[in-house]
Amino acid sequence: MSESTSPRFPWLYEGIWGFLTHVFCLPREAPVLPTIESETVDSRKPSPAFISYLMFSFLVVFGGALLLTALLSIGLLIAAQSAWVLIVSLMILAVIFVLAIIGYLAIHLRYDTTWYVFSDRSMRLRRGIWVIRESTITFENIQNVKVTQGPLQRFFGIANVVVETAGGGGSSPEHGAAFGMHAGLIEGVSDAPQIRDSIMSRVRQNSTSGLGDEGEPTANQKLAWSPRHLAVLREIRQLAQIASR
Repeated sequence: MSESTSPRFPWLYEGIWGFLTHVFCLPREAPVLPTIESETVDSRKPSPAFISYLMFSFLVVFGGALLLTALLSIGLLIAAQSAWVLIVSLMILAVIFVLAIIGYLAIHLRYDTTWYVFSDRSMRLRRGIWVIRESTITFENIQNVKVTQGPLQRFFGIANVVVETAGGGGSSPEHGAAFGMHAGLIEGVSDAPQIRDSIMSRVRQNSTSGLGDEGEPTANQKLAWSPRHLAVLREIRQLAQIASR
């Protein structure tokens, strides 16, 4: 399994990529995440094996379509024995090969436009080719972090990290509209457990994490109720006692 992310035909890919970057203003760099002074930022992409995983999945579909077209063409040629059948079959094969080229380019474009950026307080996820989707998730709103991995992903040594936020319920980012609203998907990474543990560690460092394992309160949490807040609460209690008489 190659660890290189360079396409086999760089001149073709760079030409298409440069054209799309210029016309559709596609970002080539990682998204910028607002930070405070001394805050660390980590920008990363999916594993290079993610390209191999996508390419293999695409080749399975492409090979199936090619085989089906060939079998149908042979069957029609034997049954009809017409030159038109051969012409139509060749046209269908040409369309399939054009789609194969588009699919090949789309896989590399998808990889190049996918970014995961982490800071001490939040994360920003970006993906998409025609439509760029970029979402920011603060660690204090995260409810659950889990790792998912299918058989094919295990073969290529990658997995997905699913980040569920407050209000997300059981929605899954793999099901269209649910993604981006209440969950974030970090897909195609080779160190998913480490990413999960890192996110959970940062969640614990933020108040109201929602994981039920915040540990000892921080200095800021201990000072959450100021004397002014306590005075207002006492006043509310006194007014409630007077109203109940």
